Amino acid sequence: MEYRGVLAIDLDGTLVHRGLEILRSDLQSIREARDAGLLPVVATGRRVATSRRFARDLGLADSPLIACDGALVLDPEDGTPWRATEVPRPAVAKVAELCRKHGVSVGFSTRQGLFVQAGAVALHPWRHLWRRGALRSPGRLRRALWDLSERRVVQGRYEQAPGMPVYKIDLFGPGSAEARTWLEGEIEGVEETAPVGPLELVATGVDKASGVEVVLERLDLDWSRVIAIGNDWNDREMIARAGFGVAMADAPRPVREVARYVTGGVREGGAGAAIETYLGLLTT
Repeated sequence: MEYRGVLAIDLDGTLVHRGLEILRSDLQSIREARDAGLLPVVATGRRVATSRRFARDLGLADSPLIACDGALVLDPEDGTPWRATEVPRPAVAKVAELCRKHGVSVGFSTRQGLFVQAGAVALHPWRHLWRRGALRSPGRLRRALWDLSERRVVQGRYEQAPGMPVYKIDLFGPGSAEARTWLEGEIEGVEETAPVGPLELVATGVDKASGVEVVLERLDLDWSRVIAIGNDWNDREMIARAGFGVAMADAPRPVREVARYVTGGVREGGAGAAIETYLGLLTT
């Protein structure tokens, strides 16, 4: 099929809110975008397993998938990589060493799944829920389940998978908030996906925009034919480069500043509203 454009869309905070739900209005807008000749592509920081789960929920199992913040771009038919950019192995080893030294839990994302080091919280979901005080209120429980959903399928200890390519690293749990201070200047060949919040690392030069670039090359399209929608720092570059870049209402100011259009929040169906606006421009 010849597509007239690409809809690159983030998941968390854009389509999926903290209850892990997707609004029907957003689903309908994505279907309308496809009917109008756009290729909808999930572009997420999530790992492969949960990315695929949400892609199926969105009716996009037959679309390419951009996972791990652009490190993996996967073919829709057989899941083979259109591009796979692993974190340099010396960097993986150094992060593992420093996390052991500081007693911080760290997750290593591979194509096979998530492997953890010092990850008692990740390996024991109920302990994670207890530490987060999840049982104190429905709101806390939803937030804890949201956090847990990304690492609910743990394959095992990273030490049991030596040499396996790693596409993203994230630190979590006690002590992770201070990790930037003792990682700064120590690791080569990696960059943060965001300057604030949980520390997540990918190979230098990797971001969602670089993943979208791979899809555009396959379709022989350029950035003027892209609508990109996101809500966080890791969406900034693809929003800035898109012909119609959309930031959600609660996106950080630097993200909103590069967007052509700022839409409502995730609970208000902001993503779907932006898609409808864009489709209206296509018909004028």
